Amino acid sequence: MGIFDRFRGKKPQKTVKAREISFRPPAPSPFSAAISDILKETESLQTQGYTQFKSIYKSEFDLYDDMVKLDPELNGAVRAVSLTGNKYRIDYSTAKNQRIRTSIEDFVESVDFDDLIINSMRNLIVYGNSIDKIIGRAGVGITGIQSIPITQITIVDDRPTSDYSPRAYNKDDPIMQAITYRFREQERDQQNYPADEIFHLKIDYRSNWFKDRLNRWTYGVWGASRFSSLKQAIRAKYNTMNNRIAIEDSMTKQYITIDMKAVEHITDPNEQRERLSHIMTEVGELLESLRGDQSPILPDYVRIEQMDMKNVPDNSGFLEMINSDISAVLQVPRVSQGQERGATFAATFNANTWSVQAISRLQSIVKEGIHNLFIKHLEMAGIVARKRDLPTLVFEPVDEESPYQLMQRAAVGFEKGLISREEAREILNYDPKTSGTINETPSPSERINRIRPDKEDRSGVKPDKGDEEP
Repeated sequence: MGIFDRFRGKKPQKTVKAREISFRPPAPSPFSAAISDILKETESLQTQGYTQFKSIYKSEFDLYDDMVKLDPELNGAVRAVSLTGNKYRIDYSTAKNQRIRTSIEDFVESVDFDDLIINSMRNLIVYGNSIDKIIGRAGVGITGIQSIPITQITIVDDRPTSDYSPRAYNKDDPIMQAITYRFREQERDQQNYPADEIFHLKIDYRSNWFKDRLNRWTYGVWGASRFSSLKQAIRAKYNTMNNRIAIEDSMTKQYITIDMKAVEHITDPNEQRERLSHIMTEVGELLESLRGDQSPILPDYVRIEQMDMKNVPDNSGFLEMINSDISAVLQVPRVSQGQERGATFAATFNANTWSVQAISRLQSIVKEGIHNLFIKHLEMAGIVARKRDLPTLVFEPVDEESPYQLMQRAAVGFEKGLISREEAREILNYDPKTSGTINETPSPSERINRIRPDKEDRSGVKPDKGDEEP
C-alpha cells in the first residue's frame, strides 16, 4: 500500500511487523569499485620493509613503479620531464665523412629512436638507471635496442659463481665493477649478458650505495633514484587519503525525520507507533526503488536531513605539503604537475630556473650515452671513428624564447647600437638586406618622413645642427 492511499479513501492494512528502515548498499558501480581498488592497491605502499623477507616488493624499483602508477602528481612530474627528450635533432654536418653519416642515419631509422630517448629520460628520473640490450651483427652494426625490465636485472663482478651469496656482499666487500648483467637471476630462465652488450645510463652513481633484490651491496655501479627520498612522503600521503575515504564512507550522510503532524490526529499510542512504523517502511521502500536520476516526492511531514560534513578532518594542507615535496625533489614546477595552487609567477619563475638545470643534466647524460652508442654501432659495422667524427645529438633549449621575446631582444639591441640591422634580422630568421646595416639614430623629422614618405615635412621640428645640410 502506498503512502498516499490513506488520503485516497483506501482502508489501511494492519502492519503485522514493523521493520526499521535499512539503506541497503546499491548495486556495485564503477565508482565504488574504483574506490575499493584504490584502498586495496595503495595499502601496498604502506609496507615498511624492503628485504625479501618483509616486503611484497622484490626490489625498490617495484615500489617506484607503483608510486608512479598510483600518484597523479608524481606521474605528471615524470611525464613532464621525460617529454622534454622529444625536442631533439641530429646535426649530421659535424660527421667526418659521408660513410659515417650514412651509417648513423641507417641506425637511427632502424631503431625507435624517439622512444629510446624519451624512455631513457623517464627511467633516469624514476630509477636513476636505464638499461637496454644491444642487438646487432658484425659488419652491419646495431639493428635493435631491446628494453629490459630493470626490476629483473642484477649486476655482478668477475668473482666466481660459487662466491655469490648474500652474506658475502656486505659493505666491507661490495660489488664495484659491472662485469655481467644477469636477467632473472636464480630463476629457471636466467640469462647472462656481458657489459659490452648492455646500454646502461645512470645518474649520480659514483658514490651511491645500493642493495639489489638478492641483498648484495654494490657501490658506484647503480645510479641513484630521486624517488628514494619520496618513499615515506608517498606512504604518508596515501595513509591520509585512505583514512579520509574510510571515515567518509562510514559516516551517515543523511537521515529521515517525521513530524508529529503525521500522528497528531491519533490518540492511541499503539496506533501512533504502528502509523510511524508504516510510514518509515513505505519511505524506505520508495527510496530503495528510485533510480539515481529520480527524486522522491514525500508528504510535508517527512523530511530528509543532510549531515554536516564539516566535522570531517581537513587534510588538504598536509596533502599540499606532500605535493610540494614531490615538486622540490624532482625539481619540477607545480604547474607542470597540474598543480596550480600556490604556483605564483615569482615561485614558478624560480622553479623553472632550477628545473632547466635538472633537465639539462639528464639530457647531457642521454646525449653522452647516445654518442657512445654511435661509436658502438660504427665499431660493429667495421668503421673506425672517434667521438669528434660523429654527428651530434642536439636537444632544443627547454626555455626557448617566444617570437615576442626574440623581437624584443633584437629591437633593444638595434636601438641601443649594440648590433647591426643585419644581425637583428638574423636573430628573427629574416633575410639580410644589402643596405642599411649600420644603426644610425634618425632625427625627429626623419622619423616622421619614414611614417609619411609621400608627404612634405610638416612636423615643424627644427633640424639639429648635425642634420643641417652644408
